[in-house]
Amino acid sequence: MVYFVVFHARNRVRAFCGLLLVVVTLLLSRQVLADPRPWTLDRYQHQAWTGKNGAPTGVSSLAQTSDGYLWIGTDHGLYRFDGVHFKRFEGVQGALPPESSVYDLYASKDGGLWISYESGEIGFLKDGHVAHYGAKAGLPKHGIIEGFAEDNRGAIWLYGLGYLYTRVGERWESMGGDLGLKGRYATFLYIARDGAFWVGTGTGLFYRAANAKQFVPLEQEGYVSDIVPASDGSIWVAHLRGAIERWTTHAVMPVRAPGHIATTSVGQIKFDPQGGLWINGLGDGVRHVESNAIGQQMDLSALSASIELFNSSNGLSGDYAWPLLIDREGNTWVGTGAGVDRFSRSNFTPAPFPPGTHDFALAAGADGAIWTGSSSKPVMELKGSQIKTFDIAPFTLAAYRDREGGVYIGGSSGIWKMSDAGAEHLTTVPKSGDGNMVMAMTKDLHGTLWVSISGSGPTKGLFTWSDGQWKKSSISGTPRTALTDADGRIWLGFRENRIVIADGDNVTTLGPQQGVMIGDAKALQQNGRHVWIGGSDGLGYSDGHRLNMVGLADGGSFKNVTGLVFSTQGDLWVHTLESVFQLPANEVHQVEMNPSYPMHFRKFDTLDGLPGSPALEEPLPSAIRSADGRIWFATSNGVVWCDPAQLISNPLPPQVAIDAIEADGKTYTPQDGLVLPAHTKNLRITFSVLSLTMPERVPAKIRMRGMDNDWRDVGLQREIVYSNLGPGHYRFDVIGANENGIWNNAGAHFEFRITPAFYQTFWFKVLCVCLAALALWQAIAFRVRQVKRRLRVRLETRHAERERIARDLHDTLLQSFPALLLKMQAGVDRLPEDAAERKYLNQTLDQAREVIVEGRDQVARLRSEESGNLTEVLSAFSTEHANRVRMTLNVSVKGRERRLKKEIFEEASFILKEAMINAYKHSGGNLLSVRLDYRSDALLLEVQDNGKGIDAAILDTGEKPGHWGLVGMRERARQISAKLSIESQPDKGTLVTLRIPGRFAYAMSPKASRFFWSTRDTAD
Repeated sequence: MVYFVVFHARNRVRAFCGLLLVVVTLLLSRQVLADPRPWTLDRYQHQAWTGKNGAPTGVSSLAQTSDGYLWIGTDHGLYRFDGVHFKRFEGVQGALPPESSVYDLYASKDGGLWISYESGEIGFLKDGHVAHYGAKAGLPKHGIIEGFAEDNRGAIWLYGLGYLYTRVGERWESMGGDLGLKGRYATFLYIARDGAFWVGTGTGLFYRAANAKQFVPLEQEGYVSDIVPASDGSIWVAHLRGAIERWTTHAVMPVRAPGHIATTSVGQIKFDPQGGLWINGLGDGVRHVESNAIGQQMDLSALSASIELFNSSNGLSGDYAWPLLIDREGNTWVGTGAGVDRFSRSNFTPAPFPPGTHDFALAAGADGAIWTGSSSKPVMELKGSQIKTFDIAPFTLAAYRDREGGVYIGGSSGIWKMSDAGAEHLTTVPKSGDGNMVMAMTKDLHGTLWVSISGSGPTKGLFTWSDGQWKKSSISGTPRTALTDADGRIWLGFRENRIVIADGDNVTTLGPQQGVMIGDAKALQQNGRHVWIGGSDGLGYSDGHRLNMVGLADGGSFKNVTGLVFSTQGDLWVHTLESVFQLPANEVHQVEMNPSYPMHFRKFDTLDGLPGSPALEEPLPSAIRSADGRIWFATSNGVVWCDPAQLISNPLPPQVAIDAIEADGKTYTPQDGLVLPAHTKNLRITFSVLSLTMPERVPAKIRMRGMDNDWRDVGLQREIVYSNLGPGHYRFDVIGANENGIWNNAGAHFEFRITPAFYQTFWFKVLCVCLAALALWQAIAFRVRQVKRRLRVRLETRHAERERIARDLHDTLLQSFPALLLKMQAGVDRLPEDAAERKYLNQTLDQAREVIVEGRDQVARLRSEESGNLTEVLSAFSTEHANRVRMTLNVSVKGRERRLKKEIFEEASFILKEAMINAYKHSGGNLLSVRLDYRSDALLLEVQDNGKGIDAAILDTGEKPGHWGLVGMRERARQISAKLSIESQPDKGTLVTLRIPGRFAYAMSPKASRFFWSTRDTAD
């Protein structure tokens, strides 16, 4: 640890002493940590599952396949365990024997599971299929296969009645009797890495070297139940009646080591990754020998005294323990007659303080010893695993270790200085009120003891004790915690965001204005030039001038901090009400450089072995570091310690497997290319994230490509339901992480397709669009025919009326007027030729004859079916009104000129002429513009003058009283389904616009007419 000290003249000696102490501590800690602490049974967490938890009973065998599942063989079938749920395994292709009694299990390197039944048959389970082998395949009738072994080439060997069996094709051939084996029955087979065979029988142990052909006996007595290798290359052999031997393989032939471990009975033995030996007991639980003891003994007989026993009195599910298994994460599994047990290494080890001890006040003594006061027991010293009790009454809730290693215990009766020799009573507590008690202590560099005393009356508050005298401090209040830093300054933590620093006669108070927002201060710890302070509302550090609050990388903050400890590695350990946080040294350094830096952390809680919560009020602090580097935490349910040099972290990402797929109530095997039937709506997917160490803290994320845009965190959920799925291609992905956040990003997946119904296919949708378009076209055509039919009916009615009028005109006026003119001409002829009257009357008669001729032409047009041309109308109108020289007429034609239907032509001509006549008569302008626009979709007629415009009142009412021109124009426009608009502004002229839809206006060719309307018009 490197830090800078600001040297003041009066503090140089104190600073040097502090630096020297830190260096010595580091050197001592390095020496202590060089010797790893043994993994004894008390450092393991135990979890038992029984029939009450859904676990199978009568467990006979255990195995873990490469996909991470734990398989459990029982006397009533095969079970699978994912860390949370036990599931009876049945219903696979090939079918497991109903209610079959499983004798042994073996997980092969290819991911399969070999199963031995008490019936004598064996099975091989892989990818949901099981193959069976029995007497027809060469196995002995009614003979049990004891187990399986696998050689370096991946070949499977069986052992049991008839010695050894190897597979040739689809048959199993027996071997061994002709190779020197004796007894007709192999109880165990171990194939070493070098290819050597170790075979146990009911009468002894046999060995065959890798290149040899014959077995040679190594011993010829005792029932061999198990053979396992150790990490040093030695071979350990267990005998059913309790002896465990060790054989070395350095010589040409194996050599038995001196002595043996003696137990009452043993069926299986296993070495864990730390080198510890686990031994099952047939009636007395499970045994364990830690690795350090094994490594220190050449004579195994000495290990008998090092055996640790764990049975039903300690919580084992049952005392009859047969199968043992070390899983891929280093956990030890035990099968018993009543269930399944797991032993996992724990980061927290309970201290062996007696039951009933409450409110631990902790202080670190010499040689790793721990001193504690309490509210219920006398003062105790824990050294190793031994407890020593001192005659100091309970309610000793303050413990303190000074820089020289002296330990002080304070309580309601006074203060004691502790040592192995005994307890030295220093002083009693000043008393003038009720409930006075020592809460916190610290000693400055001058040897003065600063003591915080709770209670009532004038003796409550901060005192100093020196030279046998008490002195009340001028600093008001009762501190909750106290610390003397390397510079000799006294730090005092109070309630309600108040920190006081006493440096000789200088007293500095830090409050909210100096950044103190920790609530009630409960823990102080120095790190270099900073002092870290924890309280009810947070955590921060200070240089003596200001407090900097710190936060966590997940956005959270610290609450209810009761203990702070820096490990010898420089990590900061924070004890809170709910958990313990480890803040790595580099994170501490980062945040001390930048207070806003979000600190990354590791969090521990009850799943990691914390037995309870710390006391929030007293004693404080709740965490200390012992001389051997261990960190101790006081809780409401005992004291635990943690060795930062041996922190457990699971480096293995969990295996992820998709277990089952259920679509609309039907179950399918998870596999790529799965095709689900049409109309599938609901999908239920179950999966497993297989980390067996701490499955309660194994999260998962899922994603359904085709529905989810990103990963979805589902936590501990292992079943996902999708509803209202449509046809298409999908891919389901699932990933998981272990308890330390190591993710298996490859995870598991499967792709599937939901077949579309005929009405969900692309071509069906295209057909529907085409039919909809056709229906729309037919609807439009029908509407057009309706409009046309109504127009035709109106026009035919008008045409009939015109024919009637033409007949009436012809039969009346046109017949009568000529006769009348003849009579008038006869009368005119009687007048003198030079009479002025005769000349006038002849002119009048000529005009009358022109009127009759025009009338006849009009009658002829009434009967005509020919279409007209508006350009001719404009030309005739211009000639007729040529004498109106005061108004200039401009005519423009746009587009290809087309002939109009007769009825349209007549109405349009009338409207056109009416608009032009109105302009000539009433506008008063000098310019009249007429525009014809022959568009493809419409005929547009515009008549615009530059006159005075139309009165607004006339435009609003649409007519001028006594005049019918405007009314007639609008009526004619409606009759031909045209749109007429009249716009006018005072002194800006008038614009008359007539818009006639092209399908009504233009005369169509016969071919075009037949194409658009076919024969339906005739039918109409």
